[in-house]
Amino acid sequence: MMMKKLGFLKAITATSLATITAATPAFGAELIVNGDFEASTSQTATPIGWTNVGHSDGVIAYSAFGTPAYNGAYFYDFGGYGFANGMVGDGIEQTVTTTSGILYALTFGLSSENQSGISSLSVFFNDVLAGTFSLGVDGSGVFRKPFTTTTINYFANSGSTKITFLQGMGDTGANDPMIDAVSFQAVTSAVPEPMTWMLMLLGFGAMGAAMRKRSKQTSSVSYA
Repeated sequence: MMMKKLGFLKAITATSLATITAATPAFGAELIVNGDFEASTSQTATPIGWTNVGHSDGVIAYSAFGTPAYNGAYFYDFGGYGFANGMVGDGIEQTVTTTSGILYALTFGLSSENQSGISSLSVFFNDVLAGTFSLGVDGSGVFRKPFTTTTINYFANSGSTKITFLQGMGDTGANDPMIDAVSFQAVTSAVPEPMTWMLMLLGFGAMGAAMRKRSKQTSSVSYA
């Protein structure tokens, strides 16, 4: 019976330790300025904190076309009111301070105008391509396709990192990319969930008590 209890307690402890290794990462301070585009209201001016690449474009309110809200009240459209027929190679960028050798996570919401054709969005770190995302039409309606969360991990190799979003190939003007909630943060360390801590402490505590009890039983002497 004692061996069964020990086996069960060991299983709890092992599960707790395994959960720690898969715990949610912790992140450093937000490095992007106006990543949610809420500091801007102009439909034609480059959003505050960003630098324009190619033509100048502004933000669009989710309420303008009934777009499913992803974050706040505004999003950025690569073929918005500044120049409706978004051109390949146009976009926005921002340079942030980084530490060489540190892992960072770039996260953003991604969608498209969803009218017709296929377009793409390319992301660069210091002018080096990090990823290209193809954007099709899903039938939910023009400007009605929900945003999806996209994450790219990046090991910085210098004291500053330029993050660039560019319109890629596609039928420009009918399915231009749209982004929102751009975030760039250092990935610091894994932080165990509260339940994980509780399981781990319970496992170690109960296992220690069982071992002490077993030690007493083993050391007891009986005389005939």
